[in-house]
Amino acid sequence: MKLARIIQIDTDAARLSAVTPIVALPRPSRVPLSFAQQRVWFLSRLAGGREACHIQMGLRLRGELDEAALQSALDGLVARHEVLRTIFGMQGGEPFQRIGPADFGLSVKRDDLTAADGETTLADLLRNEADAAFDLEVEPPIRSRLVRLAVDDHVLLITTHRIVSDDWSRTIMTRELSELYAAARESRADRLTPLPLQYADYALWQRSLSREVLERQSEYWLRKLAGPPAVLKLPTDRPRPAQQDYSGNFIEVVLHEPLTAQLKALSRYHGTTLFVTLLTGWALVLARLSAQDELLIGIPSGNRTRSEIAGLIGLFVNTLPLGIDLSDDPTLAKLLKRVNAAALGAHANQDLPFEQVMELDTQPVAHTPIFQVIFAWQNNGTESAKLPGLELEHVGIDDRVAQHDLALDLAEVGEAVRGKLIYATSLFERSTVDRFVEYLQQALSQMAVDSGQRAWSAPLLLADERLRRPVESNRMKAAHPLDRRVQELFEAQEERDPKAIAVGFDQGLSCRDPNTRAKSAATDLCPPRSSPTNSGPGSGTAAMDFIEGRRVVTEGELQAKSITRYHVTKFYREQITNSGYYNKLKYIVEPSFEEFESSGSLDTSGEQDNTVLPGLQHKYAQTGLLLATNRCVSYCRFCFRKRLVGKDFDDEIAPDFAQIAQYIGGHPEMTNVLLSGGDPFVLTTAKLDKILDHLLPIPHLDSIRFGTKTVAYDPKRFEDPSLSALFQRIHEAGKAAVIVTHFDHIGEISIDAERNIRSLRAQGVQFLNQSVLLAKVNDDPEVLAATFAKCHQMGVRPYYLFQARPVKGASHFQVPLHRGIEIAHGINQCLSGIQKTFKYIMSHYTGKIELLDLGADGLVYMRYHQHKNSEKIGKIFTRPQREGACWLDDLPEG
Repeated sequence: MKLARIIQIDTDAARLSAVTPIVALPRPSRVPLSFAQQRVWFLSRLAGGREACHIQMGLRLRGELDEAALQSALDGLVARHEVLRTIFGMQGGEPFQRIGPADFGLSVKRDDLTAADGETTLADLLRNEADAAFDLEVEPPIRSRLVRLAVDDHVLLITTHRIVSDDWSRTIMTRELSELYAAARESRADRLTPLPLQYADYALWQRSLSREVLERQSEYWLRKLAGPPAVLKLPTDRPRPAQQDYSGNFIEVVLHEPLTAQLKALSRYHGTTLFVTLLTGWALVLARLSAQDELLIGIPSGNRTRSEIAGLIGLFVNTLPLGIDLSDDPTLAKLLKRVNAAALGAHANQDLPFEQVMELDTQPVAHTPIFQVIFAWQNNGTESAKLPGLELEHVGIDDRVAQHDLALDLAEVGEAVRGKLIYATSLFERSTVDRFVEYLQQALSQMAVDSGQRAWSAPLLLADERLRRPVESNRMKAAHPLDRRVQELFEAQEERDPKAIAVGFDQGLSCRDPNTRAKSAATDLCPPRSSPTNSGPGSGTAAMDFIEGRRVVTEGELQAKSITRYHVTKFYREQITNSGYYNKLKYIVEPSFEEFESSGSLDTSGEQDNTVLPGLQHKYAQTGLLLATNRCVSYCRFCFRKRLVGKDFDDEIAPDFAQIAQYIGGHPEMTNVLLSGGDPFVLTTAKLDKILDHLLPIPHLDSIRFGTKTVAYDPKRFEDPSLSALFQRIHEAGKAAVIVTHFDHIGEISIDAERNIRSLRAQGVQFLNQSVLLAKVNDDPEVLAATFAKCHQMGVRPYYLFQARPVKGASHFQVPLHRGIEIAHGINQCLSGIQKTFKYIMSHYTGKIELLDLGADGLVYMRYHQHKNSEKIGKIFTRPQREGACWLDDLPEG
């Protein structure tokens, strides 16, 4: 579908929308169904279709319930709305409505669970009620049930058939039920505004729409539907059944306050709404998953644009098919505009029921016609019910019905966006849909921080993205490669939108901020940390928050288990929160109960044995490792120097740089020095200058390296002008300034980090990256491949992927060696030739060991990349594989 066709909105759309007003017309002997009702009628008669046709509403009533007043309110509700007392008949193959008398009433089935396990039995009852079918030809399309859990605790369950109700109707029902109950309790007339129409009047009006209006709006929709394929080919876990199965489940979706704030700012900047922005992100995920550049997404519309029907209970919702085109690889900003135009055009032509656009097929089908995925945006809020003398709350209904393959249902709740992704269990496993939710968060995060990225290049780590970009159709007269590599996810970036960047991280949420506006929303993101003061039940104890929950610990226990205190920058907290990868990246900085059970050593690489002077290690001939500090900007939970980082003592930190310089000067084989610790960039630039005073005069030093994670934790540190002068000083001394970054996951690479890296590279600073393979964080070849590809794009060369070490308090981060080898091979399969610069390394006390392969002979193949004895460097050796082995010492010799 060409762009011109996508963004076109008929010039006479407004005139088409201004159809005749709805008025009550004389009733024929047999009132026809509305178009929407007619479709639901046929659906309910299909095998398996009945379960998809129920709407439930549950209200928990705590307090003294007046059951007589409740019965009166329910009867009044049915009397007020004809559609609730309507029975459906058939004549000549066509259904029609039979409306019952006003005193029809609504019987209430009562259940007494006071002597049973109330909550468990209630859950079973709710499920059974949802499964119980309506016989629309003999009984009304509404039923009610009152469950007594205690004398002062009841649950009112109202189930309606979808043929007479929709989500808006539930809001009306709740509001009117409250007023009718109050009126009955107070023995007065209700104060509800009389209804000008009934649903039957709407059905007759709809059938009377002029042929011209129907034809012209039909032409609009047929034009829009001409391009996209009939089926969205998502990667499913199971083949599509021959007949649609409506069994479903759902996964909760939460976009926390920081990301929501960014998306609102993005919407304002581009002149769209939050609905359009969220829909655009959903469309981007679906396109990338399906490798289709044209797709249709169903958008439920309340269809309550006319005041005459605003207060009616009934089926008004109209699902509009939005065609979205990504065929020319638009920027995300341009895609936002396209989706906005498509939404405006659809709503301008919503008077025509979509049932009239598609051919009504009453035969069993394998999927819903036209579109299989929908996006529902609930912007009418939840009606707060108030019944005199009762505390009310809505009961969560565990909906297990899926009318579509995927249905994303979101609403703005407070300062966040919350909802659920409903999925067909006949097609998808829960774990698959869980990944879809993660992809959505990634897509929205990418839009928020850089709307100038192109749709097919935005870095989304989709495990199921079989094609990075689809083959174009013949009308585009261009073909795209079928096996785009990961690095292509990061190419073709346009200039970043400065206003979009400005909101990227300035409106985030920090769990250190006591004045945060949404503490409840922040709890899931970053639990507030306890103070170091005693707060537990005994002296010397403190209550600490861990990922798994709160735990009372002693200072001695923390020291014995080598558990470092929690410390993280506000910037990094907001970065990982907004990245879409928080559930993985939290393990890098947040304490876990697993640290108490992680056994190991505090010196896995033999550092103390290779210390030649306090603060200086000389393990490998060419390299001197200088421990400049025991502090870091933030503390990694997997730190392999837990013995000194963050500790109060500093006996391993260099106290005398003159003595160290004298040692280096006496060892001409040493060509480079690595400043480490800790993180050297926690030191002031003046302190670093003093260290250089001793190192720069040494003639055989070719390079000064700085090992740091500050680029991820606090990139603004590198905007210090005096730091640029320091690097310039290194260059003027004829030496290379090299920054060794520690990006372990693409979600850590911020806009600020990339900007500062590019700036420093322009000044001649070289960059390398080393990562640690971490269980639960980055043990996925696609994640690491995308991380390395992004590094290359910025000019940072990945050179080590370290096997996590068996460090006391951190050994739970280790990945088994056989899995690590698989991951390393998987990374290389994703990268281009020039990007395959990393080595999978085990930093053992005997030397740096490169892990090569697990052979068919059951042997792990390795070689020494570095060794104190130069003759062993490059020598390949083997050890028998042992299941679960994570370190060389776990492998048997022989």
